[in-house]
Amino acid sequence: MTLSILQLPPELVAHVLRFLSSSDLATFALVSKQCRDLVNLESLWQHRCVQDYKNDRVEGWNLSFKEFYTKVLCKFGNCIGRWQPEIGHYGGLIDIKFDRGCIKGRECFPPVDPHVDQPLRIRPLFSIHLAEDPSILEVFCLKGFNGPHKGQLSWGEDGQLLVFECSENNNHQHPEGKQKEFEEWLTQETGRPPSEFFVHGQELLLMKFLVTTQLGCSYPMTRVMEQPARPGALIQPGLFKGNYGGHGIEIIQLSYSDTENKAEGRKITGDPNVPANKISLYIDLDHPMVLTLDQQRTVELMEEIDIPELPPDIDLQHLPPQPFQVPDDCFERFSHPPSMCRARFHGQGQIAGHGFTNPSMSSGHFIVFDNNNFGFLWLELKSFSMYSRVQEFPNI
Repeated sequence: MTLSILQLPPELVAHVLRFLSSSDLATFALVSKQCRDLVNLESLWQHRCVQDYKNDRVEGWNLSFKEFYTKVLCKFGNCIGRWQPEIGHYGGLIDIKFDRGCIKGRECFPPVDPHVDQPLRIRPLFSIHLAEDPSILEVFCLKGFNGPHKGQLSWGEDGQLLVFECSENNNHQHPEGKQKEFEEWLTQETGRPPSEFFVHGQELLLMKFLVTTQLGCSYPMTRVMEQPARPGALIQPGLFKGNYGGHGIEIIQLSYSDTENKAEGRKITGDPNVPANKISLYIDLDHPMVLTLDQQRTVELMEEIDIPELPPDIDLQHLPPQPFQVPDDCFERFSHPPSMCRARFHGQGQIAGHGFTNPSMSSGHFIVFDNNNFGFLWLELKSFSMYSRVQEFPNI
């Protein structure tokens, strides 16, 4: 005798339904009223929220789990995470997350130079709410000077590009004119009062202001793919803030090769010389080295001596700490770096002319201080840059 699934105990049927996709559940609900009632179980849709979108926080939405899944997650659930906007050479970092009863997009800017150990500067970009008609989600632009106004969020044709666009760009005009807008922007960017506006590198800042604020509020974005933890790594992958001279602090993503014992730092934010999305650092993890303080006295000395390399099969996790100092003939972009480090490796840093002309790789040293901090010694440039992990996002 054939046994129908509906003859099983309801709790067992509900358990079986947990293995069906949302589209399969919709099909199953068409079979009969009993099937439809089973598919409408809240626990089933809570499970789907977690499985498909890793989110079941319906607080503030005034929706059932099924409504939350179908009205909110199906439309915008895949936009949650970190994104890199296409803004000329400069790129950027946008964090999109669920908040109580809404979805928020936030622009994440590096801290004011040279404070790489400070948190990111966070500014609201857009929000998504249910309209009075709960079948409609409204998008609001939060930039500008006249409060929230209409915006739109859409997917590109390939489903990989996310686009946010303000629908009312007139709200982005400063009420006191462009000069006042530039002064306020410059204060935020440099941390200096208006009396010190004529600072070194103001031309670079003016260029950045014009590109990032005067082209309208339109953000095509690509997802920042997060690399999982790497067992045995002296420093885990993730996002880091680093000093880049006159260009200020920029954000790079440290990641490891799957096939070689190499690492790289790719720019999330960039500048007119080495733009966003370009490689900033290459690190050769097969060649660790140890230097004494005397050997680190000057860059010229380090380039002259035959630096002893450790055996490539050495267990880096059990290396004793070694001393570190910034060479006397080297420009230090970060005050008081650590005096001890966990390891030092050969590396290369990318340099280029304005407009990414004549790019080349310059030799350097990659210095690991701890899991949240590393440095890069640019030998040719005689410059030391400090990098500090972005810690605002728990899963990075």
